[in-house]
Amino acid sequence: MHSRTLQLLLLAAIAVPFAYFGAQVAAAPFFPGYSALSVSASDLGSDRSLRPEILNTGAVLTGVLAALGSVGLALALPRVTATKFLSWLLAACVASIGLAAVWAGLHPLPSPQHDPGALGAGMFASPFVSALAAWQVKPLRPLRWAFLLNLAAFGACAWVLSGSAGADLAAYGGLAQKFVVAVCFTPPSAIAFLALTLLGKPASG
Repeated sequence: MHSRTLQLLLLAAIAVPFAYFGAQVAAAPFFPGYSALSVSASDLGSDRSLRPEILNTGAVLTGVLAALGSVGLALALPRVTATKFLSWLLAACVASIGLAAVWAGLHPLPSPQHDPGALGAGMFASPFVSALAAWQVKPLRPLRWAFLLNLAAFGACAWVLSGSAGADLAAYGGLAQKFVVAVCFTPPSAIAFLALTLLGKPASG
């Protein structure tokens, strides 16, 4: 594959969390009484919003970027000495993120089909696969301690969302969701950035 195309695919992977949170920033002013603590991304795309299409379009864009980015990771990581299995495993996680985002954007609340279910399972595997990649692939090792901290943050988020922490999810569920997405979306984006740096600039022409 031409290096310029691979660079664009990696840039798509890098952009995934920015597109996701950017859509929320753009949609928030159109949600009456918006609170970052209690209002989730799904709420911003629901019929409670004055402009739900902003969030839902952003969700579909996030999904498209993730789909493209998954291809970039699958092709780029073997070039920085990752095994093909690990490369495709991380790519599958990112593709799952993309499928879930597109599904949610096309089936906004209050649709009973809003939950993507198993389509988004790879999102929750992403922190673990990313950490494994950072420990096993020498060029990615600068990220390994950050990814261990990210795993701890993922565990804390799971603890809160399970109800074990006794947190009021009605009041803070929106914030908890944002943290979960951040710890799941950010590691593949960081790996894509490092891979892009390691591979260098594409040849012109």
